[in-house]
Amino acid sequence: MAAWQIFPKIPDDFKNQFPEINPIILQLLWNRGLRNQKEIDEFLLPDYSQDLHDPFLFKAMNGAVERIKKAIDNGEKITIYGDYDADGVCATAILYLTLEKMGANLSYYLPDREKEGYGLNKDGVKKIINEGTKLIITVDCGITNIEEIDFINDFGVEIIVTDHHIPLENLPKALFIINPWVKDETYPFKNLAGSGVAFKLSQALLKKIPIANNREAFEKWLLDLVAVGSVADLVPLVGENRTLVKYGLVVLNKTPRPGLRHLIKIAGINLGELDTRSIGFQIASRLNAAGRVDHANLSLEMILTKEVKKAQSLAEKLHKLNEIRQKKMETIFNEVKEKVGETPTDKIIIAYKENWPIGVLGLVSHKLTETYNRPSILMTIRDYEIKGVGRSIEEFNLIENLKEVEEFFVRYGGHAGAAGFTLKEKNLDLLKDFCEKIKKIADHKLKESDIREKILIDSEINLEEITWQFYEEIIKFEPFGEENPLPIFLAKNLVIEQIEKIGKNSQHLKLIVSGGKKMLYFGQGERINHFQVGDKIDVVFILGESEWNGTREMEFKILDLKKHESN
Repeated sequence: MAAWQIFPKIPDDFKNQFPEINPIILQLLWNRGLRNQKEIDEFLLPDYSQDLHDPFLFKAMNGAVERIKKAIDNGEKITIYGDYDADGVCATAILYLTLEKMGANLSYYLPDREKEGYGLNKDGVKKIINEGTKLIITVDCGITNIEEIDFINDFGVEIIVTDHHIPLENLPKALFIINPWVKDETYPFKNLAGSGVAFKLSQALLKKIPIANNREAFEKWLLDLVAVGSVADLVPLVGENRTLVKYGLVVLNKTPRPGLRHLIKIAGINLGELDTRSIGFQIASRLNAAGRVDHANLSLEMILTKEVKKAQSLAEKLHKLNEIRQKKMETIFNEVKEKVGETPTDKIIIAYKENWPIGVLGLVSHKLTETYNRPSILMTIRDYEIKGVGRSIEEFNLIENLKEVEEFFVRYGGHAGAAGFTLKEKNLDLLKDFCEKIKKIADHKLKESDIREKILIDSEINLEEITWQFYEEIIKFEPFGEENPLPIFLAKNLVIEQIEKIGKNSQHLKLIVSGGKKMLYFGQGERINHFQVGDKIDVVFILGESEWNGTREMEFKILDLKKHESN
């Protein structure tokens, strides 16, 4: 059973400051780090015209815009160098559509995940320089490519880096760097996705370079891509990201892009009903599938094309690639699970094998970390090198801990929750040494309580307090995502009035509890043997709604439950 952790109750002075707000709603706001009226207003009532920061607050933005304007005016070839994940693809599309509108001599380049790996690589760079590129603009990559950018400079080609990943101690010698994490950067919001940073550059360009038709309308029609990229990359949905995604969802639900429209249809979603969950689980997974099992160009072409038949064909191909990706992922997950067993002995899961496809290892690592609630690192031994990816939990900052063993890497990068690397050589002794050292670090830094499954509960509540009016207040917290999860509640000392298995295979549990409230526990039908009518229980749940035959009904979805213990 998971450990239940409940947020500390809000201070009385905060409660007294906002007597007009329901105390439980106030608790939810406090839990999300909102401490004053301005922050609360921005959170509950995001305003596109007021809450987005001026893109020229980036220190290098003026210089970058002037250089790009010069390239457009002189007809110099500009190449956008992107990344192969959904965020990188959307970032590339955002900047490509903007520069295309401005009449730029333009191309793009996305690396092959299997052959080239993440970020700039010399072979790719040489290819685009030989094709006449005079200015390279990176999106969602580049901040750690010090050697590759020196290589570009040697050719007399200039490069602007736009990225959102954490820089290393030394910065690359790019002409301009637009990254909110750069030391001494003045931009006030750090947590933009790669697509968010690309959008800020597009915003700045649109302010300085005239385009045909309405500038403001063109800018807002890019927000569907900002929303998809931001949700896909799991950036915190607070501050500026919250505003971008909230308005981006409005645009996405009426997107004019034929490729996205068909992809949404294939995923079984109706336009007008997309939310952050459907982006994360259904749209982003299909966009990512191209880079994982084929080439990310397929996703980018699908987004950019205006030809309906081509868009449909590409969307259908992405859907099939996603099915292939799911099978590959499941095979590797089961292989690792067989080695690890039901209860791992190590505080970090590490596994490696020859010729695992690097494109799906990040997803498998994420699933392992979710399943076992501990960091995981997976590596593949390929032709001439050993590559790895990792995912982590809040208590173990992955990139900081990889820094402690950076002598093993030819390159590495990422952030607290996810990272990738390449070992210095294809050497099994080196690989084993690395595994031993990272295991020792995890063993030293992680406590047993850190790796136990946890449910973080927002507030205890009486079921009588949950009305439609209360639920409407909860809806104002949308869009949900990182650092703004769906609120989780705890109700104590409920009496089971009815209990039964439901579903085609009796896999779900339905309970009627005190006051006739219906609660559903999905996938837990077998737990019926642990409870009976008359038992007093404590329940952790989330709220939702459903509609049946025109009747709207509130849903109580159980996350966990246990028998009530009297103090």
